[in-house]
Amino acid sequence: MHFWDLLVIGLYGLTVIAIGAAANRKQKNTEDYYLGGRGLPWWAVGISILATSFSSASLIGGTGAGYASGMKMIQWQIGDLLAFSIVCVFFLPYFARLRLTTAYEFLEHRFGRAARLVASGLFLLQTVLRTGLLVYAPALALSTVLGWSIETAISLTALCAILYSSFGGISAVIWTDLIQVGVIGVGVVASLFLIAGDVPGGFDTILETARNANRMQAVDLSFDWKNPFTLGWTVLAYGVLALSIAGTNQQAVQRYQSCRDLASSRKAALFGWGIGALVLGATLFLGVCLHAWTTLVPDALPDPVKGDQVLPALILHRLPPGLAGLLVAAIFAASMSSIDSAIHSMSTATLIDFVRPHLRQPLTESAELRWARVLTALFGLIALGVALVAAQQEQGLFQTMVKWLGYFAGPLLGLFLLGIVTRRASQPGALLGVGLSFLGVIGSIVLELPAEYGFHPLWLAPVALGITLLVGRGFAPLPADRAWPGLPESRPDSDQSR
Repeated sequence: MHFWDLLVIGLYGLTVIAIGAAANRKQKNTEDYYLGGRGLPWWAVGISILATSFSSASLIGGTGAGYASGMKMIQWQIGDLLAFSIVCVFFLPYFARLRLTTAYEFLEHRFGRAARLVASGLFLLQTVLRTGLLVYAPALALSTVLGWSIETAISLTALCAILYSSFGGISAVIWTDLIQVGVIGVGVVASLFLIAGDVPGGFDTILETARNANRMQAVDLSFDWKNPFTLGWTVLAYGVLALSIAGTNQQAVQRYQSCRDLASSRKAALFGWGIGALVLGATLFLGVCLHAWTTLVPDALPDPVKGDQVLPALILHRLPPGLAGLLVAAIFAASMSSIDSAIHSMSTATLIDFVRPHLRQPLTESAELRWARVLTALFGLIALGVALVAAQQEQGLFQTMVKWLGYFAGPLLGLFLLGIVTRRASQPGALLGVGLSFLGVIGSIVLELPAEYGFHPLWLAPVALGITLLVGRGFAPLPADRAWPGLPESRPDSDQSR
């Protein structure tokens, strides 16, 4: 790292901390801290939805996937579009009418408190695992580029995110997400033009080389249980994961609820998908170009690299001072834009779902705000420990993160769908379905059934979803006269009535 690199990284760090400090001064209660007063602009929320899902594992792993396999991962956006469309039509009206703070409050209205606590607990477990990967991924790059130990890099990344997100709340998270997405975009585009300048013929030669290597194919119509880059896998296996994240994950729901009304939350969801498709496409294309670059310029890198290693290698061996710092800042940005959201949403779920309902006397607004900040910092520290475990994984970062998320997607999504699509499901049946499907997923992983029978682990998500729905609907369904009456069309204090 040269002086200009360190300057760029330092300016970026000071900017996000300043935003956190500015947001902190505007907070009066936990609704401001967790939901920004329910008045944030939809376009900013939409970009934040992208930033939440587009982590450093996506930046490093997405570039690595483009380098190793080409553009095939872009078809995952079809699954994301289906997921956000379903959420906009079926999920968001319920969330808007109830004016929720957490997604799991809906389940208490629909089934009872036990369903709410089970779902919130599954979310916390899922997000703790994912956050560990989000801390580890940039630490891997920083340890390579800066020569730090992996422990030092993990600690620095997590502490930076904890600092501004614990004090600034959701407003700081969303506004820093905008800057972070901008840093990522500038870093990727600048790297693309630098690579093209190294190759005689520029992008024309790179594209021809990529096509000859079959790396520009975006959609694969074949069907393979083990291949995650086919259309069938995208719609069915990944589609269930995408719908679970978009419709039941507190990180997404918290952003929908930060908008002014139902129409704004729908705009934010679809805008976030559109920006996400562009950013993922640019990241994959960078990987494709890097593969062509190493082919056309044999001495571009001193040693052969694998997928997840190519972006750190580019920073270390090719980028000039300033641009190298910008791309390191982009890795920081991609990581922090997801870490901040994760630890903030875990703090929200813990306080709203577990602490507040069980207090004999309500906390004062100032005391509850202190609780919120302490919990945010605590979950950030927990993520450090999980990151050290993630460092032992040998599989690609993106694949590892998708696999871990898939373990929880089916049971959680099934519980919400039972609440939305049928009025006769009861709490005992729904929880039995969730329990059996989750135990089935864990048992399959322990017994290594995916490896033994030759299918990708994410196929466990739609199977678990089916078990949850069948058991939840079939076990002691409520008779018609005891069925859930549904939510009222509006409430006096709802966004729709305004």
